[in-house]
Amino acid sequence: MSKKSVAFIEPAGSETNVFENYMRLPLMGSLYLGTILHNEGYNVRIYNENILNTPIDPFDIKADVYCISALTVSANRAKFLAQEFRRINPEARVMIGGIHASLCAETFEGVADHIVYGEAESIIVDLVEGCFTECIVQGKPVENLDDLPLVNYDLLEGCSSMDIIPIMTSRGCPFDCNFCTVTKIFGKKFRMQSPQRVLKEVKHALTFFKTRMIFFYDDNFSANRKRVREICDLFIKEQLDIKWVTQVRSDIAKDPELLKQMEQSGCRFFFIGFESINDETLKAMHKSQTRKDIENAIRVIRQCGINVHGMFIFGDDNDSPETIQATVDFALQQHIDTVQFMIMTPFPGTQYYDDIVAKNRLIHKRWDYYNGMYAVFRPHSMSPSRLQQETIRAYERFYSFRRLSLDALHFFVSITVDALTWNFERAFRYGFESIFLKAGARFLVGRYADLFDPYLDFLSKREMESVTGN
Repeated sequence: MSKKSVAFIEPAGSETNVFENYMRLPLMGSLYLGTILHNEGYNVRIYNENILNTPIDPFDIKADVYCISALTVSANRAKFLAQEFRRINPEARVMIGGIHASLCAETFEGVADHIVYGEAESIIVDLVEGCFTECIVQGKPVENLDDLPLVNYDLLEGCSSMDIIPIMTSRGCPFDCNFCTVTKIFGKKFRMQSPQRVLKEVKHALTFFKTRMIFFYDDNFSANRKRVREICDLFIKEQLDIKWVTQVRSDIAKDPELLKQMEQSGCRFFFIGFESINDETLKAMHKSQTRKDIENAIRVIRQCGINVHGMFIFGDDNDSPETIQATVDFALQQHIDTVQFMIMTPFPGTQYYDDIVAKNRLIHKRWDYYNGMYAVFRPHSMSPSRLQQETIRAYERFYSFRRLSLDALHFFVSITVDALTWNFERAFRYGFESIFLKAGARFLVGRYADLFDPYLDFLSKREMESVTGN
């Protein structure tokens, strides 16, 4: 008897997230779970609506088991698809997992046979075989990440269209920022693959793609610097000829020698959650860093030849229109290569969400707007609509045509002058990649700006009703 067919579904969220529209990437959970099932003989396909760049039609996907992964921003879409799969194929079983299912299970009560909390690698086969009768099923952390199978990227529909390879080499985070969901899902214990396994992952992944650009998904790739040194040594020794980007904390700047080693091994970009330039705000967020740390990190990292993608959050109680404008000034003055300005979003399950709800400051629970680009709560020092407007303006200022033109001019002048003195190595490091990324972001900012108008109207109406008492 042939084994069951299993379809993994990753619904799309709001199209207004500039970053997600620039980098269309899959979730690693579905890839690992799908690979485990595939290796056990199941017929597995993975559908990611962002990668397919079109909504899937529930009538087009036939399976015995549907596994839907839900982020908060895609929760409503996940719920709709679950309902449709059950209506169209009542004999099939439907399961929903992911961050939102783990932290807000009640969203999916009545529409799924199972709601899966946490990591599911150890239970996925039993889930598919129907060994569980309860609705909410608790997974458990994978203790040794080296035991996970090498990902079969061919299971992902549209895989060939990807120009960045996603790899995740660790889980968990020893820090506990009050707005972050990472520790709620993966815990505070930092678990990691061995350097040898990371090398094996990279070599394996390269066999599926033409690109040699890799994005290490790790929430804090540099949490264990000894491991990073060993990984970089292996990349250099193997002469992999890859380029890679990853997420780190600003404290990586305390080790310039490691930074140089990372650059030599192919590292081109760091994604860093600076969050704020206000020390009081950073303290409230439990970020364990200061503005001085941020300034030093930007300077040292860029000196070592690695570009910086700075991520900032607006809307904390210490924020005002003036502090938002000052943050943009800071990003420009510090010559950060690219930025992400996000609005503080109280995700269910976090300490920040509980605080906002307790103070009756949540505007709504329309999950489609929980992507970091919309004001969904009432800030302390400005109206929600003002926060929304200032965030849009921040993007427009940083990614202005004027600044893009000046950066391009500086690039070509610098590379010409250095080439005339035969300083080709330094000329190579002037960061054409960052200019290319800025140009793409500028296009997306302009393209999606009008999508915020209806929401601004909604906020303004709610604020007017609050004033008039209607």
